[in-house]
Amino acid sequence: MLTMFRNFANVSGVLILLLLANFMGCGDADKVGQIPAEEVLQISSILDQWREGYETEDVNTYINTFWEDGFLYVSDMGTDGDKTDDVEFDDIREERASATRVFDRFQDIEIELSSPPEITMNDDGTEAEVRNHYRIQFFVSDGQTLEGGYTGAYAEGDNIFIFEKRNDEWRIAEWHDEAFNEAEIRVANNL
Repeated sequence: MLTMFRNFANVSGVLILLLLANFMGCGDADKVGQIPAEEVLQISSILDQWREGYETEDVNTYINTFWEDGFLYVSDMGTDGDKTDDVEFDDIREERASATRVFDRFQDIEIELSSPPEITMNDDGTEAEVRNHYRIQFFVSDGQTLEGGYTGAYAEGDNIFIFEKRNDEWRIAEWHDEAFNEAEIRVANNL
């Protein structure tokens, strides 16, 4: 009986070791839902290009972060419940014209984006939702003023970018701008 117990203990011990080794061997596998580092770097690089193109007022650098085919821009203009003042472009030429108007109006643009962005990717790795918070300051040229005598403007809110990977290249297909209104800006900045 003692021999049978020892054999059972040895077999049980081997089985336990095999099970532990099997679970421990899975440590090299990617975590479920984890986005590969290479994809995060490529998406982050496009976000940097988007910001730099806008800050340096380089319309081509800025526009080249977007896919021309299927482009969509939607802004609620800081009024969540009011759809009557929403801005929507579904043609990249409209976004180019809008950016050009902003670049012509302001001498200096400074953008701060939250980092790292929140990225969620679909199962086949061809679409990613990228969320970040932004703060933008716009300054007019010396001696110039905006309506009301202001020398600059400020905008803040949340971006939701839909990135698409086409031919191994990531770009922005959709941009949803959830702008803050003045009251939301005051709350967000403890003013």
